[in-house]
Amino acid sequence: MRRALAIVGPTAAGKGELGREVARRLGREILVCDSVKVYRGLDIGSGKPSPEVFGSVPHHLIDLVDPDASFSAGDYAAAAWRLLPTAPCVFVGGSGFYLRSTAWTHSAPREAAHDPDGADVPVGDAARDAFDARWRQAEDETPGAIWRELARLDAPTAAQIHPANLARALRALWLCDRHGEALSVVRGANPPVLRLSLLLVVLDPGPERLAQRIERRVDAMLAAGWRAEVEMLRAAGYHAGHKAMQSLGYRQMLDLVEGRTDLGSARFDIVAATRRFARRQRTYFRHQFPDAVVHTIATPSECPWDAIEAFCAADGDALDDQ
Repeated sequence: MRRALAIVGPTAAGKGELGREVARRLGREILVCDSVKVYRGLDIGSGKPSPEVFGSVPHHLIDLVDPDASFSAGDYAAAAWRLLPTAPCVFVGGSGFYLRSTAWTHSAPREAAHDPDGADVPVGDAARDAFDARWRQAEDETPGAIWRELARLDAPTAAQIHPANLARALRALWLCDRHGEALSVVRGANPPVLRLSLLLVVLDPGPERLAQRIERRVDAMLAAGWRAEVEMLRAAGYHAGHKAMQSLGYRQMLDLVEGRTDLGSARFDIVAATRRFARRQRTYFRHQFPDAVVHTIATPSECPWDAIEAFCAADGDALDDQ
């Protein structure tokens, strides 16, 4: 089984800097594991590295699609597996669902009748667009409508999705509709199979320090021109109906740009939403990788270099002497 190293953790924890240090020390390239960085033009609010940082170590899986495109965890896994055999890499990011989708696969052939996610079609399909529009209207009229309907049809799947994560809840509801039965039932008939042995280094400074880092990060993004970036995206035709523009921070900034809120309120909402998201990330990395070797650290100085190098050496990677 192929082996992979991953530097993960909650947002604003400092994963990027540590990941680049690890990649440089081991002579590896970086596979960015971030559900927002895959979108072109969503740069400041997703914390994309600067060109100078890109030049210091190769980064992959950034700027893959335009903001109006459909992009799923399955799409990410497929893109990652096209790169994994080509060079030693390290995953860096906070999108645990993307990493888990990369590490696991379904055993049956990838056909709609067998693959739980094979019945999906991209946004742009007439039936999918009509379904999404109907439920987003229901959500606008009665907040929570999407998640409650999913819970009614498929309680096990709904329990794995936060009610505020409309994109995931809506996609699960769509798949239930396409299969004609609960998605959990379809997935239970074709359980995932582990295909990637992982060593996870979870960088988690703790709630108090992370809260401070989140506030500083949001302020830095605002100072860097986040509002102007969203104004340009809106002028280019991207709006709240596109999944990318519902990303953390971008939906609040879109409210600001479109006049539904003021800067102070937008900042407050972004900070609060980011703190809630960080709590969910913590929980995810604690419980969703039972087969991985996990080292949780509070600061980069605690990075378990001996364990990392032993793990990589077992895969036959040649490491430079330090």
